[in-house]
Amino acid sequence: MNSARNPSQLDFSSLSEIDARNVREAIARGDNFQGYIPSEALGFIVRNYLELARLRSLEAAWVDCYVHSSNFDAYGVETVKAIFDACDRERLRSLKPLAHIAGKRATLFRGCAGPRHTLGMSWTSSLDKAIWYAAHHAEYYDLSDCAVYVAIIPTNEIYCCLDHYDHDCIAYPQCAWRVDVPASEYRLDRMRADGDAS
Repeated sequence: MNSARNPSQLDFSSLSEIDARNVREAIARGDNFQGYIPSEALGFIVRNYLELARLRSLEAAWVDCYVHSSNFDAYGVETVKAIFDACDRERLRSLKPLAHIAGKRATLFRGCAGPRHTLGMSWTSSLDKAIWYAAHHAEYYDLSDCAVYVAIIPTNEIYCCLDHYDHDCIAYPQCAWRVDVPASEYRLDRMRADGDAS
């Protein structure tokens, strides 16, 4: 086993013996371990992200885990940001480049719904998509008070851009403000199958 990738300091307490063995072996090979523990990956990474970063085994597993997780409320945005901060930014961007972001500054939008709007880390460069996200959250979770926020940040502050479901920019803007969007615009039929506004 490569001593640089020796996962002996990791906390495997929530994993079955076979899952723990598969994860250890994947890390030792330098492979992405997330697929071996898809339902346990979030908790495992939260407990172990600093050690996984030291082992150079964090980025690919964390990106896959983040894409396939839908609720980070138990951990909070501070923990999610800390994990992204522990990642090597160059490795993140090699996995998920800033393909559709150009220039030194980026204008990003975030759709929210509900009594409390969290300015989390998933943003989009599309105002239309942000409006749709707000409507989607309202419909899916039976929420009201839809809103869209905008932030302008230096491109070098974007961690990476995900492309699994949509083009999401991972960022943590220091400042954002609410966009005045008419209530009638918050609807799920905004986007056609080709992604263009209807």
